[in-house]
Amino acid sequence: MKDIAGKTIAVLCGGLLVLGAGTVEAQKKGQSAKIQYGVVVAEEQVDLNDSKATQGALVGGTIAVLSTSSRSSGKEKRRRAAGGAMIGGAMGSAAGGKTMGMMYTVQIPGGAVKVVTDQTEIHMNDCVVVEETGQGTNIRRVDQNVCNPAAASVVKELEQEFQEEAAECAAAKAELVAATTAEQVELAMMKISILCNS
Repeated sequence: MKDIAGKTIAVLCGGLLVLGAGTVEAQKKGQSAKIQYGVVVAEEQVDLNDSKATQGALVGGTIAVLSTSSRSSGKEKRRRAAGGAMIGGAMGSAAGGKTMGMMYTVQIPGGAVKVVTDQTEIHMNDCVVVEETGQGTNIRRVDQNVCNPAAASVVKELEQEFQEEAAECAAAKAELVAATTAEQVELAMMKISILCNS
């Protein structure tokens, strides 16, 4: 695992899979989640408002919540506008109107996936879980053993735990989407920090 970065770069170019990471389809409380495990092989700081820089990537973190809420219509969209503005303010932005975040490339079975997020606590060679739900994508650092092929049977036994964690994170993001006051946004952001980040 020490020279995983070099091996993974070769994997990306050759299209082969070396890692024993896995994919799980989850169903919990009406929330379907696609859960994938893998190793971070590249990280890049990006402007979250630059669609060219983030093209082809899954959208995660609280920015996924903003894009989800923007698909609403009519009265619901107007109701969420105030909440969306507060979410944007809570996320903060750099000078010049840029909102900086990260684009992580994760080596998973069958190739690689890119995740663009405002989450910044993940680093190269971290083992992560990528959760895709109706509330967007979440990426969280997990124990290195999750990506160890020798631990595949243990990880399989823990699938229900991963599914429950994904559902709890998605529920916290749903609360953020529904928030219409500064207090509701703040509480939902705290829940997301606790339930969705590593």
